[in-house]
Amino acid sequence: MSYVYPMAPGGPVQVRIRATRLAEWRRARGLTQRELARRLAVSQNYIPALEGGSRDPGPEMRGRLMASLGVGFFELFDIVLVGVAGEELHLQPSASPPTAPSPPSWR
Repeated sequence: MSYVYPMAPGGPVQVRIRATRLAEWRRARGLTQRELARRLAVSQNYIPALEGGSRDPGPEMRGRLMASLGVGFFELFDIVLVGVAGEELHLQPSASPPTAPSPPSWR
């Protein structure tokens, strides 16, 4: 699945969500590509395409993958910005979620 943002400086930027750690999590769960494909009711050829990055899963498939493997979004997927010249920028979540500032102490 990819999204195009035409207003980016220097030309359009495509946003891709890739299942970059799918093979790692599949193996950690003791599944073959065939077994995972059966669980997801997809073609056996679809799993290596996801693992190799030639196919990007859509929103429904991302949810099914996360549920099937019992992992969260950022454990399984990378968000990649692809520029006009094909350069890529991989976005990563911050190490810890931002916290709200402490309320002022009134003494």
